[in-house]
Amino acid sequence: MLTMFKRLFSGGREAAKADPAPTDSAMAGLETAQVEDIERFLYAARRADAQGHSPWVLRDEARLETLRRALEFTAHRGLWLQRDGSHVAHWQGRLLVLRHGEGPPLGMLLACRPDDEAAWQLRFFFIEPEWQGSGHGARLLLAARRTLSGTPLQSRLPVACEAAIRSLENAGFKRMHVDASKVASFEAPAEWD
Repeated sequence: MLTMFKRLFSGGREAAKADPAPTDSAMAGLETAQVEDIERFLYAARRADAQGHSPWVLRDEARLETLRRALEFTAHRGLWLQRDGSHVAHWQGRLLVLRHGEGPPLGMLLACRPDDEAAWQLRFFFIEPEWQGSGHGARLLLAARRTLSGTPLQSRLPVACEAAIRSLENAGFKRMHVDASKVASFEAPAEWD
């Protein structure tokens, strides 16, 4: 009986070895997201909103559609539409995706900044559920630091997002402060090529 269990368990390990996790060298940088990647981003943002962890309130279709159009604009034009009082400002924007080879995205992020002198703000990032817990969050953020080199990166998220906070810290982000709403601010210094 014990031999049968050993065989079953070792067979699982052999299957895992046959499909290795992506390596850092296979994912040196991020690529610009395509329009077809936006649905994954929206799905992740809705999951986060259901837990109270999204920077957007997406509980109705009109708001979801507004975010979809803003993401499409960012993917096509490299501009993020940012509300500024009673009007809309056009910030620099990057919608980036982490892939393993030609496969589907492992994760994505949205970064924006008002001008060339400002730090990039990581507005939202995620790892697909099937890849969570494998260190891909830190890989995504390290790749973002390389891709957006030359300026610091900043991020804000609720302290309840423990896995995302671990990923930030593993990627070299330092916790700056936590506000009264239990939202933590993080910053990573500029990296240079």
